[in-house]
Amino acid sequence: MNKNSLILSISIIFGCIVLGGFFYAAQINKQKSIEKQQLIEAETKVEQTKKEEDKQLFDNTLKCNSLLTSLQQRWNNVVGIYYDSFLNTCIVKYTEKGETKESPLETMQNI
Repeated sequence: MNKNSLILSISIIFGCIVLGGFFYAAQINKQKSIEKQQLIEAETKVEQTKKEEDKQLFDNTLKCNSLLTSLQQRWNNVVGIYYDSFLNTCIVKYTEKGETKESPLETMQNI
C-alpha cells in the first residue's frame, strides 16, 4: 500500500507539472499575441498620422500656390512662393535691387 501511495503522489505531482507547463505555454502565446496586436496598432497609428501630415502639407502648398497670381499682380517683383512646414507659413520669393530674397507672407502683407 505504501508503494501505491508513493506512485499516486508522484503521478499527481507529474500531472500538475505537465498541466502547469501547458498553462504556462498558453499564457506565453497569449502574451506574444497581445504584444503583436499592440505593435500593429501602433504602426497603423503612425501611418495614419503620417498620411494626415502629408495631406496637410499638400493642402498648405496648394494654398500658397493659389496666392501666387494675386501676389504677382500686387507686387511686380514676386518670383515665386512655397510652403515652409517648419515655420508653418508661405514663403514669398521676390527680387529687390537685382537680388533674390525670401520673406514670410505675413510680413509681405504689411508692406
